[in-house]
Amino acid sequence: MVEDNQQTKKNRLYWRVFGAVLVVLQAISSAILIISLLHTNIFSLLVVSLIIFGLVALLLFNIYKLVIKKETYILTRIICTFIAVACIALSVFALRYTGAINGFLNKITETKPETKEYSVIVKNDSGIKSVSNLNNKSIGLLESDPKSVDAEQHLSGIAKIKSDYYSDVDTLIGVLDAAITDAIVLESDRYVAISEELDGLTKDLEVIYTFEIELGDTNLTPSSKEVTSEPFIIYISGSDSRVGIKATARSDVNILAVVNPKVGKILLVSIPRDTYVQLHDTVGLKDKLTHAGIYGISMSKATIEDFLNVKIDHTIKVGFEAVVKVVDELGGIDIVSDQAMRLSASSANGKKTCEYIEGKQHVDGDCVLRFARERKSYERGDRHRGENQQQVIANIIERLTSSKDYLLKAPAILDAAADLFETSFERDDITAFIRMQLANSTKWKVESISVDGTGTMLPTYSMGANRPLYVMIPNDESVASATNRINQYLEEELIETEAEQDNE
Repeated sequence: MVEDNQQTKKNRLYWRVFGAVLVVLQAISSAILIISLLHTNIFSLLVVSLIIFGLVALLLFNIYKLVIKKETYILTRIICTFIAVACIALSVFALRYTGAINGFLNKITETKPETKEYSVIVKNDSGIKSVSNLNNKSIGLLESDPKSVDAEQHLSGIAKIKSDYYSDVDTLIGVLDAAITDAIVLESDRYVAISEELDGLTKDLEVIYTFEIELGDTNLTPSSKEVTSEPFIIYISGSDSRVGIKATARSDVNILAVVNPKVGKILLVSIPRDTYVQLHDTVGLKDKLTHAGIYGISMSKATIEDFLNVKIDHTIKVGFEAVVKVVDELGGIDIVSDQAMRLSASSANGKKTCEYIEGKQHVDGDCVLRFARERKSYERGDRHRGENQQQVIANIIERLTSSKDYLLKAPAILDAAADLFETSFERDDITAFIRMQLANSTKWKVESISVDGTGTMLPTYSMGANRPLYVMIPNDESVASATNRINQYLEEELIETEAEQDNE
């Protein structure tokens, strides 16, 4: 009998130790989850309060039954063990989501200085094959580029060079071609643009070295508007950068999203990449809008503000690869093509063929991106491409907001976009907007319009007076119409009236 009592005491002790360990693990996991939920801040106060109340109540119940109470029925112990294990498992599972959300928000709202990549360019037959061969060589740089001095200093730390400055790109390439200078230094993206847009000009040239220089403050001051109650304008820039989202690059996608949260409506205004505009704070020649991105996203933003006479509140810069990854995580999206096409696309496994039928179809990320970038198949070229890009954005928004499951399918979607996405939004604005969407499940209505114009060949600010490029002269009436429609979306009462009429 004595042995039985001792065994019983041992069993009770084992259960209490086991219970105490479970309770400690439950308390730690619950505390970490609560802290993470409070930091994430995307759920309403009521939801977070209920979660905290439930976790604390279950923890106190287990503490009492497994640790404090001296005698507990075996069934109660089993139930408490199940509760503890379930709480720990659910906390770990939920932390995967909140951790992904927190990591994504921290990454895209982090202040990152833009960088500009430079290329050292020589003639193919120069015999100069690496940067170490530049000793005692002459280097040509662009006088109008304020970062040319930094580029010169960078190269001076590698080789003993003699530097000369030239007034424009045309002259710079000319002196290299004439062997007046041994090498030239030019922004990589501008050199890519020259190679693509001025056929044959760079066929005898090669890049032997590239390096990056920080540009510093982008002057993208966050807006003070309340994104859950006031209409605001976002500039969406599709970056063509080959070296990461922080690098300056041509802005091949230029879309303004005018968001009116009061009535759940979004206006997408597409501005074709070849639109001939005056770059902000420049004089003389105008340029293609896409070339504004070479000088940084702040230049693109300010140029569009001047062009449409509007104030942009926020910017979003997206690398093209993000579109592929996000669409694939959503299981593809539906698009509508107005003609049948067969296009070659790049994929993770190499080249693939995308078949498009006339009408509605479901496509994956690779073929969505190819669809959004195509312009040669269309009579209206870049203007048609802009409409396709608007459609892709609208369909991604529709897919994301069609179910709360997509908003809560955070880890995979957010991991896909984090390194290829950055914004001037502050973290609190984003979390407030997500909180509003989760609470209201708003089905956003998206309207799309585009600036139009006429194509011609003209010289540009970036490429010089002697190198005319294809540009689009904007139609004044379409520009005025776009500005007027933007202002209508910014006037809440007018839009509410229209929304009411739409519902009738």
